[in-house]
Amino acid sequence: MLFKRYLVEPILNGTKTETRRLWKHCLVKVGGTYKAKTNFGNNSAFATIMIAYIRKEKLGSIDSDELKKEGCKSLDEFKQIWIDSYGSWQPDAQVFVIGFQLV
Repeated sequence: MLFKRYLVEPILNGTKTETRRLWKHCLVKVGGTYKAKTNFGNNSAFATIMIAYIRKEKLGSIDSDELKKEGCKSLDEFKQIWIDSYGSWQPDAQVFVIGFQLV
């Protein structure tokens, strides 16, 4: 799975344990292990993660506990990260919520 470079430390220290993805279909499976990378073409991973859960929900339904799992301190911070990644904030967009842990 790809992550922004600035998310490496929060993932490695356990601050970030959840991610939301705007996928047409889910690209990972519960119980599966995946290499966490910062570059698609780069074969070196900074971690291996196991998928703990997957669910689909509206982007705007994120709550304060989930913001913490995303490694964010506020909804505004999360929105800015989302906009930087996807270009816009659309709270009704259906996203995959993926919980993971380091292995």
